Amino acid sequence: MVGALLLAGCGGTPPVSPTAGVDELTIPTPDPDPYDFTARVDHPLFPLVDDPTWTYEGPQGSSVELSVDGTDLVDGVEVTTVRRVLLDRRGRTVGERRSSFAQDNDGNVWSFGREVLEGDGESWEAGTDGAEAGLLLPATPRVGDAWLQQESSALTTTVEVLELDARVPALGGQVEAVATRDQATGTEVDEDVVRYYAPGVGIVRVEDAVTGEPLLELTEVDRS
Repeated sequence: MVGALLLAGCGGTPPVSPTAGVDELTIPTPDPDPYDFTARVDHPLFPLVDDPTWTYEGPQGSSVELSVDGTDLVDGVEVTTVRRVLLDRRGRTVGERRSSFAQDNDGNVWSFGREVLEGDGESWEAGTDGAEAGLLLPATPRVGDAWLQQESSALTTTVEVLELDARVPALGGQVEAVATRDQATGTEVDEDVVRYYAPGVGIVRVEDAVTGEPLLELTEVDRS
């Protein structure tokens, strides 16, 4: 996968970096080669090995549970699926979706689709109806890296790396994390959030990118 598709004007004036990371990728990728991908997603910022379960506190007493949900085959590539369940303050399921991820041989993590089982959101799958796999996280994020993750008639998503050493509340204390700004727009989607990824843990916090209001905060990781 060669070439680059970066967003003009994103990232302010970060230090000049040598050609690497997203500069060498075609994003989204139209024709993924299964031999370019590994069977494990073990990126330090998004580890899906050992079948972890993440529990998040949401607004107004809601909560979210993420769990690894086996593997699948999408667009010819073996992917790891993650189930996301949204619970209201009474513990009732009000939203559920399955998302698919794969890691290439260079350590970049790609998003291969999302199936909405209950609640709001757009379903899509790489290789179906023109949808293509998009980059979730580069192997080595750099401040100012930005890319068009997904583009279709129903959904457009862009991502920019904001910080590499942000300090944010999570897991009952403060954790150091990489921050990305994710902007998604579509027929039923209008989202602008900052996601924080902590080494060895994964996503630890999600905030509204405009107001700074916390949307999700990680409270527990279960690797049993």
